[in-house]
Amino acid sequence: MVLDETTTKRITEQISDGSKFWLKPGDLLVQRANSLEYVGTAALFNGPPNTYIYPDLMMRLRPRDEISQAAYLWRFINSLEAKAYLRDRATGTAGNMPKISGATLRELPVAVPPLNEQGRIVAKLEALTARSRRATEALDAIPALLERFRQSVLAAAFRGDLTADWREKNPDVEPVEELLKRIRAERRRRWEEAELAKMRAKGKAPGDDRWKEKYEAPVPVDASELRELPEGWAWCTVEEILTNYDHKRVPLRQEERSLRRGKFPYYGAFGVIDHIDAYLFDGSFLLVAEDGKNLLDRKRPIALQASGRFWVNNHAHVLQALGDIPLGYLEGYFNHVDLSDRLTGIDQVKLTAGALHRTPVPLPSLKEQKIISEIIEASFARAATAFALTTDALSQLAVLDNAILAKAFRGELIPQDPNDEPASVLLERLRAERELNGKTANGAGRRRAAAFPPPASSNSTAPERKPHASRRSQAPARSRG
Repeated sequence: MVLDETTTKRITEQISDGSKFWLKPGDLLVQRANSLEYVGTAALFNGPPNTYIYPDLMMRLRPRDEISQAAYLWRFINSLEAKAYLRDRATGTAGNMPKISGATLRELPVAVPPLNEQGRIVAKLEALTARSRRATEALDAIPALLERFRQSVLAAAFRGDLTADWREKNPDVEPVEELLKRIRAERRRRWEEAELAKMRAKGKAPGDDRWKEKYEAPVPVDASELRELPEGWAWCTVEEILTNYDHKRVPLRQEERSLRRGKFPYYGAFGVIDHIDAYLFDGSFLLVAEDGKNLLDRKRPIALQASGRFWVNNHAHVLQALGDIPLGYLEGYFNHVDLSDRLTGIDQVKLTAGALHRTPVPLPSLKEQKIISEIIEASFARAATAFALTTDALSQLAVLDNAILAKAFRGELIPQDPNDEPASVLLERLRAERELNGKTANGAGRRRAAAFPPPASSNSTAPERKPHASRRSQAPARSRG
């Protein structure tokens, strides 16, 4: 972490130069209270002296140079073994802020190799960590690249570039104008059937066809300021090629949904948010978000297909295509087109039904629409596979990093030097000094030492330690509040 104005806070109190709260390079800061995932996590301070202090939610460790390198102890505390030890002894784990005490931290067993070996372990870990970090950075960049790939596919699709060769080889397909004629006829027929149903429900029967004059055809798109389309394509509006079923939506509060759990998906603006015991729609529909900042941010798709039986609240427009237009084509277009000039509101961004209906859509022949949909689907499937592989690789890197740490603290990462002074000799000398002085080196009073469990018995099936492993010893960490 970089120490700057965004990662630090300032206080008005004056701190004396000799205060124990000043941090020094090499100090370790350990999370006293945090979520269970982060409590006990350590950080190594390498900033300037007498510049920063630490808050009460952290504890400071100041390693003794003659026994432990700060970088070694920092990595040890962040190992899975140490973190599990601290988490298991945290209090308040049922709440939001589990805590560990200074006593718990002081009693953390630490595997202590000879001082020189600590330096070699740290150097090896830093080299391996650098490689892992480069791999992680490369993998972290992939999701953004995949999103750029998806958008480039969509842009090429709706410019007509993806199917340019196909059009040259298939010049005799049905013109899109014929498709639009059929859609207009279908749209009017559906309107007439709906009007007749309404009149019959009221016990009325039309005496003539004058009621049909009430039909209002969608206003054709004004393409004068729109970009030029490939030959055989045409601009149309959403209202011309889609039927809106927003009037059938019913929002349900969370409390009501909790009493109506079931198998039917309950959709919100950007996907399924619950499952309930009933449905409003049955068929294949396109859902387009009606509100939310994502309409501007586009961090998630704003359109998706919904099929089967499901319920929709009032945060997504419910549309059904006319003329057998593939929903995949329309889904791709809405997830690509810039709608920012059609949105209203500042705090609550909204795409009204009217603005949606007037949105222009580039339309090729029906056959070409289907081919474009297939290309988009195949391209996105490849991108999804790449994303899954990336996520898995990142998880494997995290596992590898932890495995390397575990190997280091078992004494298996680097060869040991028989010329190093054994840590047990150094620890014994320090214990003798404490016995002589009656206190610890930091004046905090004598404290009970911690140790790992005793070694396995002679009849254990565990592999026998090599003789040089005895050069390593164990000691408790020491904290300074």
